[in-house]
Formats: sequence, C-alpha cells, structure tokens
Amino acid sequence: MLLTLLPIRPASACALALSGLFGCSAAQAYLVGIGVGTRALYLQVGTGTFTGTYQGGGTPGDNTTINTVTATVGASAIGSGAQTMSTNSTVSNSPYDNFAFCTPGTGQVYVGGFYRLPSLTGASATLSVTTPLNLVNASSDTIPFSTISWVSGGAQDASATIPSGTFAGGSTQTLLSVALNNWFESCLTFSYANAQLAPAGTFTGRATYQLVAP
Repeated sequence: MLLTLLPIRPASACALALSGLFGCSAAQAYLVGIGVGTRALYLQVGTGTFTGTYQGGGTPGDNTTINTVTATVGASAIGSGAQTMSTNSTVSNSPYDNFAFCTPGTGQVYVGGFYRLPSLTGASATLSVTTPLNLVNASSDTIPFSTISWVSGGAQDASATIPSGTFAGGSTQTLLSVALNNWFESCLTFSYANAQLAPAGTFTGRATYQLVAP
C-alpha cells in the first residue's frame, strides 16, 4: 500500500495508493463448485495471467504485476471524511467464464481464484491478507493501515463472496475459507477514511494477499 500526503496549504493535496501482491456468468455470492483435477491453487488480485477461461479449459499463469489504488484529497478536504480510491487495475472480466464482473473505472479491484484437488475430500484453503501496522513516509511519519477499508461486490452479485471489511494493520486477517474444488471471486472497492490531519510526505506500505491450502 502507498499513501501520499502533502502539507495542508492551498496548493497542496494528499493521495493514497494501495498495492495488492499476487500469490501463486454472474451469480449470487460467487463461490462455485469445479470438477476434481490435478492439485492446484490460483489467486489473482487485480492484473493476472489466465490463458482462455477456466470453464473453457484455460491455463492460469504467474504474473508479477502489483496494482495500486489511489485517493487524491484536495487540501481543503483533508480530514473531512472518507474518499473512494481509484485503481490502475483494468481487469473487468472473470477468468472463470469471461463474464464482465468488475468495473475498474469505479475503483473495483478483481480478487479471485480456485482450490482444486484430485479427490472429493480434504480441508479447505484460506484466503488472507497481511499488512504492516502503518503506512510510512520518508520522514518516518505514519498513518494507520486501519484507515483503509473495502466494500465487496460484483455485477449481479446478490451477496459478497469476500466480506467487506477494514485492514487491521500489523496482522494477518482471514478473509475467506475456500472449500476444495471451488472457484471464488469478488470485486473490492477501497476507501481511505480521511478522518485525520497528517504531515507532508508519501506514505507507503503493501497489502499481501495469500491463498494457502494444507
């Protein structure tokens, strides 16, 4: 994650950016069963690599892109309340079936993947996110990671798959339990609380998402 704040004066502004780190047809909450197959885990946060679609027999791949989300707050608005963040991720379609699931122009970041085993029995995988306690600037000033939250959604989603929430900061948070042979996905829209005055600087940090199976 990256947070940038500038001095409070007429010509200044503050900006916030959040980076996600990759790990290896619309519906209700999008958690759907998939067939058994070779043991595999796939997690995509923002930009990913998937040749074809999962339903069409496509193949997932590695992608090292780290996307950002950013909120720019004018000097007169610093500390005045929550600001929705934009993103440089352009992912809109699901790699499961190519359905237009997210709207990156509104700040939505795609998060999805699957857990597969060659059997029908086994423990669930866990989706989690780890953040440092604070975002920090070059002068060692800090802003708590807990000032950033997200709302979960997706086109035609009746209920969120990954629950909406707020970063705890300084810890690892469990976001979702993924049963074996299941695909999951959500579109996350982030916001910065903007409830405090802060010193000048670019505040940085990173949220690291992981999908782990036993």
